[in-house]
Amino acid sequence: LKANLKDLATHYHAEYQSMEEADDKLASYREALQWYGDYLESFPADGESPSLNYQLADLHLEHEDFGAAARQYEHTAYEYEPHDQSAAAGYAAVYAFREQMKVAGEDAQDVVQRDTVASSLRFADSFPEHEHAATVLGAAADDLYEMEDYVTAIDSARRVIDMYPDAEAAIRRSAWVVVAHGSFELDEYAQAEHAYAQVLTVTPEDDESHASLVDNLAAAIYKQGELANSAEDYRAAAEHFLRVRSAAPTSAIRATAEYDAGAALIRLEDWTTAAGVFEEFRSTFPEHELQLEATRQIAYAYRENGELARSAGEYERIASESEDPALRSEALLVAGDLY
Repeated sequence: LKANLKDLATHYHAEYQSMEEADDKLASYREALQWYGDYLESFPADGESPSLNYQLADLHLEHEDFGAAARQYEHTAYEYEPHDQSAAAGYAAVYAFREQMKVAGEDAQDVVQRDTVASSLRFADSFPEHEHAATVLGAAADDLYEMEDYVTAIDSARRVIDMYPDAEAAIRRSAWVVVAHGSFELDEYAQAEHAYAQVLTVTPEDDESHASLVDNLAAAIYKQGELANSAEDYRAAAEHFLRVRSAAPTSAIRATAEYDAGAALIRLEDWTTAAGVFEEFRSTFPEHELQLEATRQIAYAYRENGELARSAGEYERIASESEDPALRSEALLVAGDLY
């Protein structure tokens, strides 16, 4: 009986592959499905069942019924005792799910993507030594990030980084990107900073993503400064803000970070350091919209530090640079008083 069922299944499978007429192919497809199914239902624990199950999955794949193929590949990989085709079937299941994603309707995309991720993680857990394990796990991490499951995405990406140090550079870079973006979304800014730094080490400066990654690195540092500010730890806030210029000197947020560093130092009443930060801001960003505000902060810092002549000079500078008549007259009056 086993021999006959197997012969019928493989016969109609071969006929399906050789037929050109659509109706004939469909008839052979259905016949093959019947006999494969009868064999597997009748002899589920037989030694040849995993191999026949794999052929059934192949038949579904050839017929472009990707969902059915994926399920049969998974059954072949995980529902039998380990066998020679277990790992290949697990990888084929992931492939079939990804093919299904390409043709699934918009309403089904979310479900198929979740099935794909589940199959990918199961494959990586079951066959960590497989040559494609890093690729599959990395792709799952990307999908999880896209699905906004940031915690699991970061966990999967870190597994790629920790378990596959010899994986292709592109796979490891993508994993670091997931850790970086995911950590930022979770407000884990220190972790995000470290991950962005890792990504930048393998991203050429002429790469189109380089500038945005620098901005992301700067934003992760800046956010740490904002948190310190909120906690009224102004020294730490200033240190974080000032780190932006060394870690990400070309970032768009650098000017704002340096100004905010000076403001934090003003709150600390560290007048000398604050004045120095604002002076450097003023010389580095001569066209910045906060130029005049920086000068006012410098004048205030000198005044509070008892350096009255220097403060008066800064108030005179405000009067010469401001276009507001009221502000100009006020600044001149303060300068006169200080002198």
